[in-house]
Amino acid sequence: MTMNDAFDQRLMAAFAEAAEPLNEQAEADAFSAKVVAQLSHPDRKRALVLGGAGSIGSAIAGTQLEGVFTQVQIPADGLIANFAFLMSPETMAALAMAVALGMVALILPRRLA
Repeated sequence: MTMNDAFDQRLMAAFAEAAEPLNEQAEADAFSAKVVAQLSHPDRKRALVLGGAGSIGSAIAGTQLEGVFTQVQIPADGLIANFAFLMSPETMAALAMAVALGMVALILPRRLA
C-alpha cells in the first residue's frame, strides 16, 4: 500500500524529468560543465563536519572501549600472564583503535581508486 501525496508526485515528476534525454547539444554541454565544476570544487564544509563528527564518535568509542576492557579477566598463569603488564584497559583500547585505523588505511585507498 502506497500513499500518493504531494511529495510522491513531485518525486515522480523529478525522476521523469531526469529520465528525458537532453534535446540539444548545448544542454548536454551545459550539464557536463556544471558536473565538472561541482567535482572540481568539493564541499569542504561538509567534509569538515563529517570528519568532526567521526572524530567525536571515535573519541566516545575509545572511552567506551576502555570500560569494556576493564571487565576482561586476564589469566594468572601461562603465556598471556607474561604480557599482563602490557594489557591495561587503556592499552587494549589503544590497540583496538590502532587495528581499526589500520584497516581503514588498508581499505580506503582501494575504495578511492
